[in-house]
Amino acid sequence: MRRTNYRERADIELREQLADFREQLFQGRFRSGQDEVEERGKFKKLRREVARILTLLRERQLGVRGQAPATGARAKEK
Repeated sequence: MRRTNYRERADIELREQLADFREQLFQGRFRSGQDEVEERGKFKKLRREVARILTLLRERQLGVRGQAPATGARAKEK
């Protein structure tokens, strides 16, 4: 999935997708220990997708790239 598609999604959807990718990584690592893995390149792709989602969520939290700044203790200090 491309990063632009992630930008169109809500935070809740991104967190659900993140949980799904992390579960796939866990299951893949479990299977790799049992030598049942068919496609080892999939790990690299999943790790990159996880990193993309985490980066996007952090950008939104910090208010980077045109997103509204996060409301909370830090926003009140300014």
